[in-house]
Amino acid sequence: MSNFLEFLEKLAQHCGIRFKIGEFEGEDEYKLAANILNEINSFLYQKKAILPSEYISEFHRYWEENHEKVLSPKINPKGECLTVAKVLEGIYKSNIIRVQLDTLDLTEEEIANVRFFTAIQDFNIDVHARSNPFEFYKRHPNCFRPEKVMNNALLVDELLNFLGAQSQRDKRKPWMLNSARLLVEQYNSSAYAINKVHDGDVVEIVKSLTAEEKYGFSIKKSHMFLRDMADLSVWKYKRNVEKLDVMSDKNTMRVALRTGIIQFRIPLLASFLDVFCYQYSMVDRLNRESWREVWEKWGEIPKNHRPPTPASMDYLIFRLGKIACRPSKRICPPEKEIAEKRLESLVPQDRLIFRDDGYCIFTQVCQLERKMLNAPNSISIEGRTGWKSGKTNEGGGGGISS
Repeated sequence: MSNFLEFLEKLAQHCGIRFKIGEFEGEDEYKLAANILNEINSFLYQKKAILPSEYISEFHRYWEENHEKVLSPKINPKGECLTVAKVLEGIYKSNIIRVQLDTLDLTEEEIANVRFFTAIQDFNIDVHARSNPFEFYKRHPNCFRPEKVMNNALLVDELLNFLGAQSQRDKRKPWMLNSARLLVEQYNSSAYAINKVHDGDVVEIVKSLTAEEKYGFSIKKSHMFLRDMADLSVWKYKRNVEKLDVMSDKNTMRVALRTGIIQFRIPLLASFLDVFCYQYSMVDRLNRESWREVWEKWGEIPKNHRPPTPASMDYLIFRLGKIACRPSKRICPPEKEIAEKRLESLVPQDRLIFRDDGYCIFTQVCQLERKMLNAPNSISIEGRTGWKSGKTNEGGGGGISS
């Protein structure tokens, strides 16, 4: 029996239908396969004339309307958030864990401006892994002075070259120029003034930074910027601190899935089935909510050492996903524990990710069936290889290109 017929047999079982495999041999199997694959292709990926213009296929419309019902997400279904919080409390009660940035001897205003402009560019590059941007400021201060940047694209190029941000210059340069103009026009040319202007309100600051796409601040990047301002003791917030979230990325998502603080009916679908990224957007939102729930449950522990905002957990969770809980390499039984020599090579904060026996701190939290779970990927909706450019019609062919 071919694996294709086995696949059809499983589908039939889910539908409560008995599939007579023996009736299909040789050419009959190939005719069946052709018809089945044609129907699958038509439903998933072909744009039919009867569909509204915003949809690329019948499945696209179905997935938009029903993706959450199909996946059936649950946050903290069996108290996992409190369990995770207790593990974190055991670490935080004797350790101060913050973002690792060497700000040298810069003033708070200088730190704010440097982080403001580098936070905008912090995607598909690892700003923290490159040469210190605060040291770069000392040699090239004009690259971080809004009144200088807003009318000088050469300063923008100078900073982007330093960051190694070679891709998508057509987006990155306008972000720098427009965000510099935002600081000049609304914040007296100082990123440091943003917190005071909005009276320490996290929600209002994020709303201002994300008001227009031209500034380059997504929700994630704005939360990352605000987290760093808090962790570096540059800003103190007065309102809505509980809404400053752990940054949602593949690492924090993966840890959330494997610890079980967020669970789904089935393992997440591959990006090729997540038409227009409805699954990804949902997981992105729920991941932030689940880590916020961990932070809330943490507050219920007597005499706790919970950090001031949910985002303050981000460094440890992100690094754990980066080092100990990778897609195909996990530092937990039955996987191999981290070697002592490797542990010694890590910075002190990264060592906190591991227990005394060399296993990940969440070893006893992650159930075996969850240890293989992975975060979703996203395919661009717009762009040369995105969903919109990849749509096809009933003529066949087409699709997302490489």
